[in-house]
Amino acid sequence: MPKDLSPSENETMERWLSAVRAALDVPDAELALDRLLELTGKVAHSTVRPAVPPTAFLMGLHVGRAVAAGEDGQAALSRALRAVDDLVPSDRRTTEEN
Repeated sequence: MPKDLSPSENETMERWLSAVRAALDVPDAELALDRLLELTGKVAHSTVRPAVPPTAFLMGLHVGRAVAAGEDGQAALSRALRAVDDLVPSDRRTTEEN
């Protein structure tokens, strides 16, 4: 869990993620939560905040397709994290300016 959350916030996140896993029938899904949060924070602050949800969706779609093709989910997630991280502008300029 993220280090900057309070115990109450960590508990809320744990409950929420458990509920989402159950609702989506992926109870054993391992999350690289710290890496995901770090990357989505970069996306939010280096592009525009509304880019975060579709970016996360596209990453999930990529991982799902890779797993359906027989690839290890963690390997696919690591590749997606690296690929998107490489796209994030290194400064606060928008992607159009880079």
